Amino acid sequence: MIHKKSNYQIANSALTEVRKDHYDGVNSIYRLAATVPIPDGTPIEGIYRLLNRLISQLSTLEVRANRIFIGNHSFDIDFYPKGYQMVMTRGQYAGLQLELAEFLNKSRIKGITIQSGSFIDDPDGSVKSVCNDLINFFPEFNSKCFGAYDGESIEVISLNTQMIYEEVA
Repeated sequence: MIHKKSNYQIANSALTEVRKDHYDGVNSIYRLAATVPIPDGTPIEGIYRLLNRLISQLSTLEVRANRIFIGNHSFDIDFYPKGYQMVMTRGQYAGLQLELAEFLNKSRIKGITIQSGSFIDDPDGSVKSVCNDLINFFPEFNSKCFGAYDGESIEVISLNTQMIYEEVA
């Protein structure tokens, strides 16, 4: 049996697995991410039903997701920063991941976990020409710092050609 890590364990792994440029006080945070598995063998129609349920569930949360990427085996969910969010230490970054873990656990979305692949993202370089007054050096995982703005819909992206064909047909 494969042991699945809890969200808190994944968040704590940020202490050792995240790239240094995510918490170096030079680069802003690009995204925080979660993932929901798609059960093996789910037909296209079933994926659409799961996607619609996920969008409905995400739309009720305090921090609204910005994007869902439909992969072959999962829905990857991105929460982008509002403005410039930057952390200065590895511990501060892990703390932010722990806040995300708590948020995901309270969401009641079946199977949702932190997507640790975001730990190796390239950081957002746009902060290098920004005045310090525009940067939040103490971000929290809340609707002031992350997620979609009011009235903004969740973007859905799929690179699966069968799903694109189904959408067009």
